[in-house]
Amino acid sequence: MTDTSSPDSGAEAPSSHNTAPGQPTRISIHDRFAQADRRVEKRAEQQGEAADATESERAAQREAPSLLADTSLTALSGLNVLTDSFRIDEGGRAARDDSGAPISAPLTRLEDPHPLDVDSAREHHVLLLSPEVDPEELEALAISVWDDAGWAGAGNLTLCQSARLNGPWSVDAATRAELGSGADLTRAWILNCPASRGKAPDEDMKERDRWARAFPDGMPIGLEYKVLLVLYRMARRLGGALRIATDTSGDVIQPDPDSAVGLTLYSRRWLDPDELMELLHRDFPTVVDSRELGVRQQRRLTQREVEAARAIQSSTPALREDIAQRLKRDRAEAATRDQVLDGYCLVAPAGNRSEFSCEVTVTRDIPRVLRWEIWESQSVICYRLHWLNHADLKVHAPTNMLTRTARLERARSARDIERAAGLIVSAVGGFVVDEDDFLVAMSDQGD
Repeated sequence: MTDTSSPDSGAEAPSSHNTAPGQPTRISIHDRFAQADRRVEKRAEQQGEAADATESERAAQREAPSLLADTSLTALSGLNVLTDSFRIDEGGRAARDDSGAPISAPLTRLEDPHPLDVDSAREHHVLLLSPEVDPEELEALAISVWDDAGWAGAGNLTLCQSARLNGPWSVDAATRAELGSGADLTRAWILNCPASRGKAPDEDMKERDRWARAFPDGMPIGLEYKVLLVLYRMARRLGGALRIATDTSGDVIQPDPDSAVGLTLYSRRWLDPDELMELLHRDFPTVVDSRELGVRQQRRLTQREVEAARAIQSSTPALREDIAQRLKRDRAEAATRDQVLDGYCLVAPAGNRSEFSCEVTVTRDIPRVLRWEIWESQSVICYRLHWLNHADLKVHAPTNMLTRTARLERARSARDIERAAGLIVSAVGGFVVDEDDFLVAMSDQGD
């Protein structure tokens, strides 16, 4: 007989295949899909009933949370990774929390940092910072340099594959006296990095180089050297210091945070010299093109030097007539054509008796902090603002030997350079970095 039952009827349709006695009944693919749909619908109904049953319980838990065990976090897996929040109650149960913010919130340390162990500080390089420095600032600077930088756990900041910072640790007065650090640097980050040393520096190098004095037994090389340079730049940006771990020195290198005066702007837009001069003229009325500046003659030539120059000119053979005519014609044609510039420089006053230069060039050398930016071409317009300090200021002297006049002049010049950078940013956009290639947030100084 032929089975005339419809597969859409309420009863399950028998299989069209015969089965042997004692064997499980075969079910067609069509019937398997139908049964799967019914199971999904039944499970959804059960989940809806369970959600309704526990709604009052979840509301009660939200009204009286436990401060010791209750927390809120964002789902890190699943399809709704950016829209679902969950709450873990004091019983350890996780439940969906529709009132929680679906964002990844940073971890907040509720207890004071533990004291720094002096023995650990002697065995490792230590980055000393002020308590006002947020650990997120440290992470942002690390990401500016290394692709692998980021938090590997609470108080464990990975710099690169084999280097990390651990902290922050509190530094009390006794520990500061033991390490030789300043009174305002009460937070410490311990560097874990494999040591790699080269040959010892000679006495002449020790007199000229601070790193040679800090490493008298062998200069750092390889990864250790690169990491220490970055930590030095971080210390200058954050107003901190770097305590070197060696058996003989234990020096504390504290860079001057005010020594970074210059700024560099990277943009997609090119400004011609007259456009940039017009832009800067509002705040710097005496800005000039460097090509218009005369060459300063240090001293007058002596009579013997003048006679020697005349002798050289008289001994130079004369050009052939056709070559001279061709050069004259080429110069006349070049004077009628527009100049094509690939770079120029403007000079403006800064401070009381200093100047700053704005060098505009096309470059392909982009700092690592901008490595994720998408540029229309491989070349970027670079506006480099450099401080031209007065020679009498001696600003390159050690920090403790700078006069008050030099410090004031440097601070005034830094403000003028920041104002000029703000004007350029308002016109061309882009990104501003300091002398250590860290990003600088510019306010609307051009308004």
